[in-house]
Amino acid sequence: MMLPTARGRVRRTAVLFAAAAMLMGGCSSGSDSSDAESEKAGMPASNLCDGSLDAAAQEALQRLAGAKRFEEATGVNQAGRPNKFSVSRAVKHLHDEYRNQSECSVYYVGDDRPLFQVRFLASESYPSGKGDSGERKTRYPIGVFAQVGSNGADLFFRCPTDAPTKDAYTGDTDYVKAEMYRDTYRLRGDAEARDTMVILNSMARAVAEAAGCASQAGLPTRVPDASRPPASAAAR
Repeated sequence: MMLPTARGRVRRTAVLFAAAAMLMGGCSSGSDSSDAESEKAGMPASNLCDGSLDAAAQEALQRLAGAKRFEEATGVNQAGRPNKFSVSRAVKHLHDEYRNQSECSVYYVGDDRPLFQVRFLASESYPSGKGDSGERKTRYPIGVFAQVGSNGADLFFRCPTDAPTKDAYTGDTDYVKAEMYRDTYRLRGDAEARDTMVILNSMARAVAEAAGCASQAGLPTRVPDASRPPASAAAR
């Protein structure tokens, strides 16, 4: 009587192994399908921010984010303006209040926290760079003022623009400010500051071209090495 019982156990075990193999096979197929769908979701860096990221900026973003596909904000904001960034709309609303300006917000696929946000605004002046706080910042010799800090970057460039109306939020100005917020905890890399400025400079070049001030903006096709800090700053 022991032999049939033993055979019964062997038979049931075999069935369990077969079922497990089928289940694992099904899961593997589903996982592969999910991975394939994930690869198709979102968009490549070349399509982000109205195509304003050049090849160097695309590579910089991929290094910082560790991803090749992303999502960009869609729909409309509280002011009824499109959330999706447009270079021409950024130029058109340089002199408007903050909520009316075009902003590029980029996300990981399926995530709801922006990796970075960039917007452009008309500016009457630019920082001197003197008397900065103790926060460590990296400067770059592009435009009239460019620096990367812990939470983002600023890039001012010469670009005279006239306010569209007398009651515009900002009057006639000589400069444009490109400002970026970035998620420092998720955008990381060995060349973190430089890659950040490469992205911002590329977008600024597209805006300067659309605004008709590219020749005087001082925005190079390749971001040079960072400026050396003043002796007093280096000693701190």
